[in-house]
Amino acid sequence: MKTNLPLLLINDFMLFPGCEVKKEFNDIKIKDILDISESYFNNYVFVSFDNSNIGVVAKILLNLDMPNGYSKVNLKGIVRCKIISTNTDKNIDNALIENIDLPKINPTEHIAKSKNLKELFLEYLDNKKSLGNSIIEKINNINDINALTDIISDFIPLDFDKKKKLIEEINPLKRYEILKDSIIFELSLLKYENNLDNEIEKNLEEGQKKYILKEKLKLIEKELGVQENSDALKLQDEIDNLECPKKIKDKLYEELERYKVCNSNSPEIGIIKNYIETLLSIPWNNSSRENYDIDTIRKSLDETHFGLNNVKDRIVEFMATKKYTKSKHNPIICLVGPPGIGKTSISKAISVALKRKCVKISVGGINDEAEITGHRRAYVGALPGKIITGIIKAGVNNPVFIIDEIDKMTKDIKGDPASALLEVLDYEQNSNFVDHFVEEEFDLSKVLFILTANYLDNIPRELRDRLEIIELSSYTNLEKLAIVKNSLLKRLRLEYHLTKQEISMSDKTIMYIIEHYTRESGIRDLERLLRKICRKFICHKISNNENLDINKHLKDLLGNEKYNYSENYDNEVGMMNVLSYHPLGGELIKVESVMSVGNGNISSTGSLGDVIKESINVSLVYLKSHAKELKINSALFQENDFFVHFTNAGIKKEGPSAGISITTSLLSLLKNKKISNDIAMTGEITLSGKILKVGGLKEKIILAIARGIKKIYLPLDNKGDVLDFIDIYKDKLELVFVDNYQEIYNDLFKNIKK
Repeated sequence: MKTNLPLLLINDFMLFPGCEVKKEFNDIKIKDILDISESYFNNYVFVSFDNSNIGVVAKILLNLDMPNGYSKVNLKGIVRCKIISTNTDKNIDNALIENIDLPKINPTEHIAKSKNLKELFLEYLDNKKSLGNSIIEKINNINDINALTDIISDFIPLDFDKKKKLIEEINPLKRYEILKDSIIFELSLLKYENNLDNEIEKNLEEGQKKYILKEKLKLIEKELGVQENSDALKLQDEIDNLECPKKIKDKLYEELERYKVCNSNSPEIGIIKNYIETLLSIPWNNSSRENYDIDTIRKSLDETHFGLNNVKDRIVEFMATKKYTKSKHNPIICLVGPPGIGKTSISKAISVALKRKCVKISVGGINDEAEITGHRRAYVGALPGKIITGIIKAGVNNPVFIIDEIDKMTKDIKGDPASALLEVLDYEQNSNFVDHFVEEEFDLSKVLFILTANYLDNIPRELRDRLEIIELSSYTNLEKLAIVKNSLLKRLRLEYHLTKQEISMSDKTIMYIIEHYTRESGIRDLERLLRKICRKFICHKISNNENLDINKHLKDLLGNEKYNYSENYDNEVGMMNVLSYHPLGGELIKVESVMSVGNGNISSTGSLGDVIKESINVSLVYLKSHAKELKINSALFQENDFFVHFTNAGIKKEGPSAGISITTSLLSLLKNKKISNDIAMTGEITLSGKILKVGGLKEKIILAIARGIKKIYLPLDNKGDVLDFIDIYKDKLELVFVDNYQEIYNDLFKNIKK
């Protein structure tokens, strides 16, 4: 009988008639062949091998798509057939096959050879203790020499070529002879191996017994003349040449032995190999030489970044101290500041100055501590954590390691990544850091960790007291001007292949862009605008064959102005300027208060957080309790309801900076006196009138100058903080430091006219 079936060519496993095989495929062509077989050929497929005209008709018992992209397939061999011809249709091979007529066998010879083969195989099973009794039950009921040779062939560990020979041999008696010789050889090998166990154990001391498997395998392979697996040989060579602690090398040798004896079809073999390769890729003893020349380090940092002197000073101090004391304790620096200020770039510049490799990870949004400490090997798809992965990427054990956005970590049922990070950063623990995947100690004490964050208050408390906080404040407009002239324009000219004459901007033009097209703490938007100018300049040059004067055609290149920094409309009664801080720097917000007939209640609007809502209540209570000193008619509180609104409702307002401004807004309403729009405030108030310290002063003062503010009321406790940037506000602002609200009242309201 002749028939057509899809042809599945294989070279990595054997399928005998009457036997089953389980495999996983990710080859698209094989998947297509199996799908066609299920759809059009009643789950039948013809399995054969390259350069062979004999194969096995097989039935697909299972064809399951796995999540990893593989297909899990169970095939059962049915009968040998011969290929008459093959053809290919739409990249699918097909075979025209026919049945094979078996030669007639004398019944007596048939029974004798079946009995002899069973006895020989049972003797083999007695010596091969790893095979179960289910095989015996399977062959006991088979008396056909043709079927019996196929079943036994599947269980004997023969090489591919010998099994292929058994498949291609259609005469059961000749197949019997081949199989009998193979079993006799394997049986002698098993007996030799069992005797070998006793011999090796006698020659080895107690402490050397862990090498029994290794010695046994070597002797067997030598006897057979079998070469070791090429992957195992390669891994062996890499382990031999690896520079690492002895404990790690012993662990690698132990895992390599497991890899050698592991079945090639077992999923565990991939897990073992991945683990060995991970340990081999870790730079256990590989370090980069550091630069200890203090002058060179300072010069390198100055060349790459304008300002940021406190960061540069700290790095120079660290290297000088390390050179002098030869201490192994590295500081854990945390750079805190608004986006775009240069936290990451200064960190990378530090690595260049120190001549260390640099690696960066982000922990923003991480809620699983396994992301830091790794997954245990028992889990499917286990990997090392971000720390060890970063060390592997750097290739040295002493890189500059940047951990970005630590203020954006979260905590949930999967664990607390901030606590896991403690083990990484704390020098009392990190010399013995253990990643759950690696399972061996790695010394992180040589690593220079630099962390970055936008909000100091959002850094987890368990981390904060281990960190050396360096706050980076916003750039002033003059600093931005210097950065554009000394760095940005030079870099963009090189990138866009433009000359200094083509992209030439006056200080006035640059400052106009800064003031009217950007509103940020750093220079990211400013750089994007300069890139836009370069692109439009090039387009104009190509289209019109002439250069455009940027200083005269700025609005043609950038469009209309986005911001007006001088905009600060006049105040009405009940209005007050608040200086606040948000991620992009300072912000001027007006707080408005009105009252209407009511019962003394107060409400508020303006996208407010809980802290500001509490400040509103505290301000009203303060005014009620100090009505006599502030000369307020107490009846107003009982007869009216109050409403407080903050402008710029699209921006979330949070933090303790608006208390005194809210109080002043309400007091302006109650006394029906207008406050000038060139006056602003920042500070929190208590029920007793005490004014508390606030942050973000540099950003607030920079903004105040840009918005035309002439006078600012600040907490007395902040007096020392503003000395670091006195050059910014000197001769431009009047700063009034107050400790109690009564001082603001005495200084402000006594001279205000209705």
